[in-house]
Amino acid sequence: MTGNKRTWAIGTSVLALAILALALIVQNQANFAKDYLHDQLAEHGIIFTPTAGLSPAQQKIPCLVANAGKPLLTGAQAECYAKYQIGIDLTLVDGGQTYFQAHYNGYLMRQKALAAAKTAPNDPATLALQTQAQQAEQTSNDLLAGEATKGLLLTGYAFSVMGERLAQAAIALFILAGLLLIAGLALLIRSFRRLAPEQRAATRKSELLAV
Repeated sequence: MTGNKRTWAIGTSVLALAILALALIVQNQANFAKDYLHDQLAEHGIIFTPTAGLSPAQQKIPCLVANAGKPLLTGAQAECYAKYQIGIDLTLVDGGQTYFQAHYNGYLMRQKALAAAKTAPNDPATLALQTQAQQAEQTSNDLLAGEATKGLLLTGYAFSVMGERLAQAAIALFILAGLLLIAGLALLIRSFRRLAPEQRAATRKSELLAV
């Protein structure tokens, strides 16, 4: 029985060390995710719009007001800026149209301008169509830039969430490793405590046989 307890104690302790090593690896990856995102965001130098520069709708968003004038450095800030700063701003560019809608409308406008240029190149209406086509192209380009930036920031936010989940997993693994290590030590101590009386009994028996 004592030998079994020692075996369990050693096995539990080894398992605890293995889980501890895994926890350290997971924690390292969590720290990497956090630090990497911070450094990447810092390189872009994005600053939240001061409160005075926010639209009335944006002034009702708590995270925009709380971060007003601050640098964008975290995943939570990236989500806030993407959804409410860029997201609301984009609705003002072309009546709430997306890039794909604006780009297609611009394409149709360019086709009309090209057709008009072939039939009546000097007609004022043709020049007006060409101007409208150029404006539509600029609008679609603005929407593309905004939506691309929004998507990248939301991807960064997702990356930060993964880092947070890894950090939580690391904490759970640290706790599990600690509990297993305590259990292994307890089993080892109990095995030695039970061995002591057995050794004393064996000693007395050998003394009696010697007499």
